[in-house]
Amino acid sequence: MRGSIYDDVKIIGGVSLAAQSFAGSSAVDGSSVNTSGYTDAVIRAYGAEASGSPSAATLVVTLQEASDNATWSNALDNTGTVIGFTLNCEAAAAENIARIEGLNLNRKQYLRAVITPAFTGGTSPAILGFAEIIMGGPAQQLPTDSTVSNT
Repeated sequence: MRGSIYDDVKIIGGVSLAAQSFAGSSAVDGSSVNTSGYTDAVIRAYGAEASGSPSAATLVVTLQEASDNATWSNALDNTGTVIGFTLNCEAAAAENIARIEGLNLNRKQYLRAVITPAFTGGTSPAILGFAEIIMGGPAQQLPTDSTVSNT
């Protein structure tokens, strides 16, 4: 019997489930998530309207992956494009979502969101925002691409 969507969805904070203030231009790495046991995922991010009156304000959201939870690289889609998007938060709040396919097949076991703010002008500009990774599919142990046994 198939479980309901309430049983088969797991929400994990990628950067922070509580809003975080992004300022400057330094990337902020999110917490890692272990995708073992899940088949599908999305990365979702939200950015509030920027404060400080900048003439440009964005949050660049990137998905990274690692097989060892330590050596991170940008996650690529089937066309070789980095999975992620840019939120334009200069004049209004923005949000977006990107699909993550191939969990535990051609995707590495650990994922994290990385958010990099960028501003032009303004007085101490900042953006409140967050990213999260939402995983779904069977909540059961599935084989993973690993040299270590899961048994």
